[in-house]
Amino acid sequence: MQFNNKFKLIGFTSDPAVLAIVMILSTGKTITMEVSELVDSEISNDLNRNEIKALYKKLYSKTKIKTAYEFTDRNEKSWNAYMLISMILTIVFIYSNITGIKPVKLDILNLIVPAAIFVYPVTFVLVDMLNEFYGLRMARRAILIAFVVNIFFSFFLWTTTKMPTLNVWDLIDSYNSIINGILSVLFASSISYLVSENINSYLLCKIKILTNSKFLFFRVIASTFFASAIDSIMFITIAFYNILDWDTIKIMIASQFIIKLAYATIGTFPIYWTRWFFNKYINAKDIRI
Repeated sequence: MQFNNKFKLIGFTSDPAVLAIVMILSTGKTITMEVSELVDSEISNDLNRNEIKALYKKLYSKTKIKTAYEFTDRNEKSWNAYMLISMILTIVFIYSNITGIKPVKLDILNLIVPAAIFVYPVTFVLVDMLNEFYGLRMARRAILIAFVVNIFFSFFLWTTTKMPTLNVWDLIDSYNSIINGILSVLFASSISYLVSENINSYLLCKIKILTNSKFLFFRVIASTFFASAIDSIMFITIAFYNILDWDTIKIMIASQFIIKLAYATIGTFPIYWTRWFFNKYINAKDIRI
């Protein structure tokens, strides 16, 4: 039977004594303690069967036996998955900044939204996944990485507007106008992204603790509800202030909020599936213990 509701064995070190490294799943923080101390603690009750086997092998082996939980090679699959999710998060954030300058009117639904809204809510789903599998600290690190990469991307885009070009190129004014529009959206999106994603991560983590890692659907919807509201208000207000009238801005805020909640509701099901797939993928026995 699998446990790992609160703790997960990350690996071992042996300098000078054999020490076990355990991650607190709700926060992403790690605890280092002697193997014998870990075996006698309540933490061991939450570890899965393979982790318990590795603990006892380390505890009773007279030689320096190696297990699948050696710190140098443990969680290679886990960190590959983390890298992939962080990369997708970064790509979606960059895409959203580029397409966020274009308002889109949906006559059928009577909604006005930025073009980025049809992809941007995926970031909430990705951050929910990072929180679920890696904890609050690692989710915040991925958010920061995406933010920094986007800053560099936008800066290099801006430098192209200062480079000399051919006089016969008729698109120079249009090109510069688009790039300057992207940079104007960058400020709004950066602030709203950092604030909303961190609020989403924090609430998801706290609700997970309060519900003892149960009711995934509830914590995803609840955290995304508040984060989406804050993100919609901040981004639309800052990005389109003095560009669109207040009535249009209000419609855009409400429209964006509705679409994000719809994404959050639908996105919960991929999180359930991904959690199952992730656990199966990470727990694949590449090394027998």
